[in-house]
Amino acid sequence: MISVDEAQTVVLGHVSTLPAETVPLARAFSRILRAQVTADRDQPPFNRAAMDGFAVRSVDAAEPNARLRISGEVRAGAWPDRRVGEGEAMRIMTGAPVPEGADAVIQVERTKMAEVAAEGPFEVLLDASVRAGQNIVPRGSEARAGMVLLREGIRIGVPHLAVLASVGVADPQVSRAPRVAVIVTGDEVVDPGGQPTAAQIRNANGPALSASVRAAGGVPTDFGIVPDDAEKTRAAIQLALDQGHDAIVLSGGVSAGDFDFVEEVLGQLGVTLHVTAVRVKPGAPFVFGTRGPTLVFGLPGNPVSAQVTFELFARPALLKMQGAGRIFRPLLEATLEAPLANRSARRNYLPVIATQGQGGLTARPLKTQGSGDIVAHALANALAVLEPDRQDAVAGDRLLLFPLSSFLEV
Repeated sequence: MISVDEAQTVVLGHVSTLPAETVPLARAFSRILRAQVTADRDQPPFNRAAMDGFAVRSVDAAEPNARLRISGEVRAGAWPDRRVGEGEAMRIMTGAPVPEGADAVIQVERTKMAEVAAEGPFEVLLDASVRAGQNIVPRGSEARAGMVLLREGIRIGVPHLAVLASVGVADPQVSRAPRVAVIVTGDEVVDPGGQPTAAQIRNANGPALSASVRAAGGVPTDFGIVPDDAEKTRAAIQLALDQGHDAIVLSGGVSAGDFDFVEEVLGQLGVTLHVTAVRVKPGAPFVFGTRGPTLVFGLPGNPVSAQVTFELFARPALLKMQGAGRIFRPLLEATLEAPLANRSARRNYLPVIATQGQGGLTARPLKTQGSGDIVAHALANALAVLEPDRQDAVAGDRLLLFPLSSFLEV
């Protein structure tokens, strides 16, 4: 039995990066970027008006109550057809290029139309003084042509899509999504829509693990439920291997019971086992192996154990497979609100609700019945981490939290 850190090192040491591919921008969300992106021109490409108003020369409006002749108009998307001369102002819209001669924009709310003779030019009165550069975003102030805007390895989010679109990257280069087979084992498991007998439970691991694969950037294939039968277990795993999946995620059948066949079958199928047990709670009977480039994860059957071991070992591997720059969730430090205990002599991950207050992050432990308590796990947004040498933690203690995907959700 090895530590969590040792197991992560072993797993990641067997991960190879998948090839890159180009996809349309509409399909790039949440994919891992594989080529840095540079600005194709200055951003903005011209001095840009930051709001609706009038483009003026600051020297003409250094004092309030300046009165200027309106010489034209500039709309967003149109180039000015003349410069702003002495004593002039030009109407301008947000996002429009600032015409030559002007070095400031006064917002429309600080102006009003002046009364003029019928034959005279329209004039505007400014009720505030104007300084040079006011309400103008200078050319190149956001980025210069050739500047690196996005680096490879990032996971493409909403702001990144906006950057890609703004520099004309309509088909970004991303990692191919890992293909992952999800196999659930156990005579006691029935489909979620089925009616379990008194001794059976519904399949919680299949939907949860498939969703976890998608959240990690992979494409899951649901192999359904395989009964506790050596031949049927072998057939399911053999099919997943033959179909060329990048990874196989199994749940159940990895303990030492009479009907736990996964380790034996993996060996028969030529899968080299690198990890067979980890000092972690929940999830000690975790198995990791490889056959060629295919990664095989044998997770415990208890749903919380399956989800925790996926988070600790399979998720980082899938992200590294895609060339992600960040593969681990960042640990957070919090103040404990109530006692916690660890009697396992293993690193223990316990469900808590983390809250950000004026004094910083706090963690409220949730009552749990253990590795099968999916209700407590679903209520948690983080897991408190207790090391093997820390048996007790009391209210007020500082400890590390492993944030779950729900940590930032509202």
